[in-house]
Amino acid sequence: MFKDKEFHTHGLFKLYIKSKKLHRYLIAIITILLVFIVIVDGALPKKYNLSLNDISNYDIIAPRDVVDQFKTEQNKATAVAAVSPVMVKDVKVSADILKNWVDFVLAVEKSRKNLVEKLKTIDATTVNSESSSSNSVEDKVKEAEQEEALNLDSTIKDLNISLTNDLLLYIISENRCKDIELDNFKNILETQIDNIIESDIREDNLSLKISAIDKNIQSLKLSDELKYIGISLIKGLIKPNWVVDYSATNKKKDDASKDPKNTVSIEKGSRILAIGEKVSPDKLALLEELNLLQTKSKFDFAFIGGVFVLTLMLSFFLILYMRHFSRRSLYSRRDLSIICIVIFLVVLIARGLYEISPQYSPFAVPVCIAAMLISILLELKLAILINMVLTIAVAIIVKGDISFIYMSIISGTFSAYFVSNSTQRNRLSLAGVIIGVVNMIIILCFGIINKNDWNTILKNNIIVFMNGLGSMVLTVGILPFMESIFNIVTPLKLIELANPNHPLIKRLLLEAPGTYHHSLMVGNLAEVATETIGGNPILARVGAYFHDVGKLKRPHFFTENQMGENPHDKITANLSTLIITSHINDGIELADKYKLPNIIKDIIQQHHGDTLVAYFFHKAKTVEKSEDAKIENFRYQGPKPKTKEAAVVLLADSVEAAVRSMTDKTEGKIEGLIRKIIKDKLDDGQLDQCNLTLKDLDTIASAFMKVLSGFFHAREKYPEIKPLIKNNPI
Repeated sequence: MFKDKEFHTHGLFKLYIKSKKLHRYLIAIITILLVFIVIVDGALPKKYNLSLNDISNYDIIAPRDVVDQFKTEQNKATAVAAVSPVMVKDVKVSADILKNWVDFVLAVEKSRKNLVEKLKTIDATTVNSESSSSNSVEDKVKEAEQEEALNLDSTIKDLNISLTNDLLLYIISENRCKDIELDNFKNILETQIDNIIESDIREDNLSLKISAIDKNIQSLKLSDELKYIGISLIKGLIKPNWVVDYSATNKKKDDASKDPKNTVSIEKGSRILAIGEKVSPDKLALLEELNLLQTKSKFDFAFIGGVFVLTLMLSFFLILYMRHFSRRSLYSRRDLSIICIVIFLVVLIARGLYEISPQYSPFAVPVCIAAMLISILLELKLAILINMVLTIAVAIIVKGDISFIYMSIISGTFSAYFVSNSTQRNRLSLAGVIIGVVNMIIILCFGIINKNDWNTILKNNIIVFMNGLGSMVLTVGILPFMESIFNIVTPLKLIELANPNHPLIKRLLLEAPGTYHHSLMVGNLAEVATETIGGNPILARVGAYFHDVGKLKRPHFFTENQMGENPHDKITANLSTLIITSHINDGIELADKYKLPNIIKDIIQQHHGDTLVAYFFHKAKTVEKSEDAKIENFRYQGPKPKTKEAAVVLLADSVEAAVRSMTDKTEGKIEGLIRKIIKDKLDDGQLDQCNLTLKDLDTIASAFMKVLSGFFHAREKYPEIKPLIKNNPI
């Protein structure tokens, strides 16, 4: 049981592997991935092996707009450094100066008063104690002075005022500093302090203010001690009354840093490094920002993801169109393979040209190849859409050049129209010239719009003209390979097959001349009739030329090639039928040998359907009196015609043979015979599998009649000339 299950699973897997649907999916997925890889490889900027202070061997152009962060940061730092601090007046400073001044004065007065009291106490003690020595009194005085000096020093230090011990002793002692001197000193200092309060003092001019006050005090009539005290006092009291508003200053610096003028932008297409230029720190930082360095390369997930999404969207757009308007190509492995190969080929060529010359590649990419190949091999509408899809895909590689997009869409669409249903290769050559001219007109217009110099316009026009010619050369070169590999019959291929010098046609002429002339006549009938019903007239003509090539194997067994006796008179009806019907298989063998396309082989196989070989069936029944003659043994093997062209060849074959055998070829009888044959074929079911309508059949009959009436028209009987010449000698 397990083996049965394994065998069943293996069988399903084999069926799945052979599935046409799977093959189509694989073809599409592989192509999408390959196209994506090529586009990404072309769209990603080229990376360079450069380091700081290296000499560049490359001319490096910015692939996109970018901000030069290095210079931008330098500009920001310079702008911030140039910002002046925002100053505000601190009214509290003036009050603090006055308070500290008053506190100093009070402290000095208190110390002087305390010292006086202490000295009085010492004097009183000295008077009461006669035993006290003068040294002892002097020591006590010094001790009292020193004590008050220390108290004053402790007090004024809290006021940020620092005086030496000698100056402290001087200012508290009435013996050293008289009250009048101190009062004069206070008045002078109050004036200085008033001036200080009224002045604008900042950190940057504080030392200048102190220096000015120092000079002023030095010029006053004061004792040196008081001058030093005044200077020390001013240094302790004076503070900037204009201070920095750090919040406003920081905001101003922030605004200066964010000023757009600081930003240094490098536009797309601008030169970053020239050949021979030294790699400076700012250039190196710029290359790193653009991800152009091999040594510091970063995987650009966002860029690659964007390209992948665009590739998928273009693919789905193409698939969606084909699903609604070109289902036959979408569900055909052959057609899908052709489309995928052509798309990948054009993208690959675009990538190669961009690698060789990034500057001129947008004008050299032969996108028209795809439009022309698809138009010739498959269909026009599909070719136009694929041209648009390819234009967008290649535009990613060439960095979205707008002139390339316009040129490719316009000239690609035009080329698809021009080569559609072309029957001569010289028309393709002419198409190359016309496409080149169209390209030149478009690029000339863009050059004028963009105000390019005339040298640039001339160079671009030469390139796009050569693009048109090159596209056609490549198309003509690729076309035969595509026709051969995928067994596609284009109008050009059909015209080549219709050449009288084709080996099979020459054999018909030499070995079966009756069949040859019959085939030519059937070709005329089929071409005219097929054209009137909207079919492929060239295919019908060529199919008619080859429909009876199987008769080459036994040409004398067919009436049109017989000059004397009929070999069928000596054989049975069954054998005759076998010989007659075998020309179908013989024709297929010859078609394979001479590598005729499948579509021609289909016409060879279907041009009799499964019609009855009526003559030999009648012979078997009436002449040979064969009782076992079954009708199915006297029919062709088929299949019945499946296309308009095969059906028309079937009708033309029967009509031509029947009309040729008529003795009385009047117009009315010919038309009656034509319509009878068509009706018989219809009644026999030979036209069941082709999409011909009754209106088409009537149109075909009229077309046959038009051709045959011209061929079998009535002629005047030529008079006898010899008697006239004999009776009237020259």
